[in-house]
Amino acid sequence: MADPAPYRAKTHYRDSSIADEYDSCRYGTPLGRRRNRRDLAAIARALAEAKRRGAPITSGLDLPCGTGRLFSLLGDRGVLVTGADVSLEMMRVARRKFGSGLRMLQCSAEQIPCSTGSFDGVFSIRFILHLDRPTRIQVFREMARVSRRWLIIDIRHRYNLRSVVWPLAARLGLRRDVPFRFSRRGLAEELRESGLRLVAIFPSRRYVGFFSDKWFVLAEKASLSPPRLERAAG
Repeated sequence: MADPAPYRAKTHYRDSSIADEYDSCRYGTPLGRRRNRRDLAAIARALAEAKRRGAPITSGLDLPCGTGRLFSLLGDRGVLVTGADVSLEMMRVARRKFGSGLRMLQCSAEQIPCSTGSFDGVFSIRFILHLDRPTRIQVFREMARVSRRWLIIDIRHRYNLRSVVWPLAARLGLRRDVPFRFSRRGLAEELRESGLRLVAIFPSRRYVGFFSDKWFVLAEKASLSPPRLERAAG
């Protein structure tokens, strides 16, 4: 499995028609709404784990924030959130949904215009899958820089049904490529290279993880605490 090409979202989501239709296309169906509920529940479990470890996230950077998918979840849990995105069009949709009082800034994930340690945590959902390895390392390091401790991301992993079926489909000519998927060891290594430590994994499908290729990951800055046993969570 090869790394994906460098992400194209910088231009794709700057189309106002795509931004306007994003929520309805991705989350407007019963399947999309069910998937969204599962994902938000996994993020909530990651937030609870950070709190259980004595360092609750009370301020956060959501990058890319898109149309504000996480804003309600984070606000309900006492997180003062700043939304950031390279796409002004997506952020305009977020402002229409949540009002003009939002804290928002336009930036690229490779260069965040915030001082070191500006937030308790950084959230990055539906983004890492678009990056090749060199860009992932650069983005992880920049997110670690602006975070005081935590990083919550989602990634695609290889311990699932798709990782069995898709390579076979590619060999049969039914797929053009097989997207990159992390192993647990590979994920931990990339995080270590970026100055982060894997703390816990929260599967999107809590009890039937083999049917989903998505993990939500809680990582912390490696400089803040001694090594500990990395664990999977529910």
